Amino acid sequence: MELVSVPFSVTADVARSTAPLRAGEPTESVRNQKRAEFNGPLRSELLGQLPGCAEGLSLLARDLGLRGEALEDLALGCREDLALLHDGVLTAIAFAFPSGFRPTSKLGQDFAAVHAPVADGEVLRAASAGITAVMKRGHVERGVWTLTALPSLSQHPDLARPAAHQEEDLFFRTEFQVLKALGGGWTGFSVRVEMTPWVELPASAQERIKASLASMSSASRSYKNLHEIAALLGV
Repeated sequence: MELVSVPFSVTADVARSTAPLRAGEPTESVRNQKRAEFNGPLRSELLGQLPGCAEGLSLLARDLGLRGEALEDLALGCREDLALLHDGVLTAIAFAFPSGFRPTSKLGQDFAAVHAPVADGEVLRAASAGITAVMKRGHVERGVWTLTALPSLSQHPDLARPAAHQEEDLFFRTEFQVLKALGGGWTGFSVRVEMTPWVELPASAQERIKASLASMSSASRSYKNLHEIAALLGV
C-alpha cells in the first residue's frame, strides 16, 4: 500500500494486515513522553473511557500480551497509542500523540462521526458502514501522513505551531494504524507515530510528497495546516 498517493485523496484505503497491534516495548524515551503527556494538563483530553469497557480491555490486554487491564497501563506498555471500539463505536482511547484533535471528544462516536471534520472526506465517511463491519471481524492496516513544523510526537491542537522558515524546519509525520477484531464486537486500534526530518528523506520521497501536496485541495490544505508549508516547498 502506497502511503503517499498522487494525486492526493482522502479514501478508506485499508489493506489486509498481519501486523500486531503492539510492535513491541516502547523505548524509554517514548514511554517517558507518554507518561508526561498523560500526567500533564491535557490528561482528560488524551485518556478516557466509557462505562462497560471491562470485557474489551481484557481482550485488548490479552492480544497485546500485557498484564493488567487499566487503559493507561496498556498504553504505557506499547510504542503505539491505543483505542478500543465496540460495534464500531469508540469506547476507550489513550492517545498521547494525537494528530490535531482532542481524543476523548470522540468517545461515543462511530467511524463516520469521528471523521466528520475531515476535509474532502466524503468517500471515507460513505464507506463507514463497510469499515465498521470489517473492524468487527477483520484485521486491517492503513497509513496517514502530513508535514509539520511542530517537532513533537503530539500534535494536539492546543500546542503552538511554529512557522516554517526553511526546509530544515519541516518534519514528515506518519501514522501506521492497525485495526484488529478481538471478538464479541470489540476492536483494538493502535497508531504508531513516526517523525522524520524533511531533509533526511530521499529526494524521490520528497518529490512524491510535493506532487501529492500540489494536487491537494485548498480545503485539505487548510484542514492539515499545510498552506504555508506548501508555499515554502514551492507547490
